[in-house]
Amino acid sequence: MRMYKSAIALISVFILFSVSTPPINAAESFTFNGNGFGHGVGLSQIGGKAMALEGKSAEEILKYYYTGVTVEPVSDWYDVRVNIGNKLATATIQLVSNTGFLKINDYIINEKLVVAQFKYTPTGITTTIRKSKIVIATLPASNAITIQWSGTRFLEGDTAVVAFNAGKTVRYQYGQMNLLVVGKSFEATNTVRLKDEYLYGISEVPSSWPKEMLRAQVMAARTYAISKAGIYRPSCDCDLFGNTKDQLFVGLGKLSESKYGALWKDAVDSTSVDEENGLAITYMGNPISAYYSSSSGGFTESSFNAFGTEIEYLQPVADPVSLDPVRNPNYASWTRTLSGLVVARAFGLLDVQELVINDKRIEATSLNGTKTSLRLETFRSRTGLPSPFFKII
Repeated sequence: MRMYKSAIALISVFILFSVSTPPINAAESFTFNGNGFGHGVGLSQIGGKAMALEGKSAEEILKYYYTGVTVEPVSDWYDVRVNIGNKLATATIQLVSNTGFLKINDYIINEKLVVAQFKYTPTGITTTIRKSKIVIATLPASNAITIQWSGTRFLEGDTAVVAFNAGKTVRYQYGQMNLLVVGKSFEATNTVRLKDEYLYGISEVPSSWPKEMLRAQVMAARTYAISKAGIYRPSCDCDLFGNTKDQLFVGLGKLSESKYGALWKDAVDSTSVDEENGLAITYMGNPISAYYSSSSGGFTESSFNAFGTEIEYLQPVADPVSLDPVRNPNYASWTRTLSGLVVARAFGLLDVQELVINDKRIEATSLNGTKTSLRLETFRSRTGLPSPFFKII
């Protein structure tokens, strides 16, 4: 019996090694030299900043990077559900303000030293309440938990601020949270009003940037959120992810910036038309898919080359500032080396012997002659390269 198990173990190791280890003659690594950061479609943030410094308005910036669009009022008064914790096993929340209180379903917390810990179990999410590390309450397991705090549209009382930790501590003042079991983990969401509570928390450019670029970024972020709102995603219990899958949402973090937080708030407020509408980007009367990224390779990319879908307003435009090492010091030019194994995995191959770039695609050839190609943006997203604007060196 022992010999049988040993033989099985040796066979398993051999199979694992042969599947995951490239042949000896495969390329060990590939080196890439490129420009820009992000997919390069739509608004270039570095380019928009330069235009603002030259005196261009937010509307002029947006109309340059999005072909044939209009900037006009669009309804934005409704709530969006933002995912702030994906596939969680545990998380914590606590009151961090000197005023107000926190409510977990029907359980009330009004002390800063009290921490609620949530943990996924097969029977639901358990909640353990501790004060100075001593357990003071345990709530019944539940598949769905509602978390509210005072001073919001959802719960009256003095203004409260809470800190939620799902791997990183983030403070929140607006909206309410929900925890929901999905599969064998749970999702955490923050429900906030799009027009202000959501936009106040967007952190995609430094708040110290020129006012007109901040306003352009707000309008792009508002438009992007409008295009996603109401399209519920069961896997995340959300409309939008609060990370770079959609837009980076940092709760109260943006407004809390000691010197520049007020500038971001002013940019959001100045693009609000009235209680129900805010300035957004439209094409033929409809809000656009307002893609944006940090910088490009000297020209922005078309949606077709990046994603395989032709969109009239997402066409390449000149973006020379992205290549300026003074104005884009980290990504005007970059060099990265990837292992052969990482490259092979991106193509779904065992090994890669040769790479060739042709017509916005990158083609890999394996030792057995198998050829497969990917869009440059797809290759970038699978390998973690800074941008799809690169060559092989």
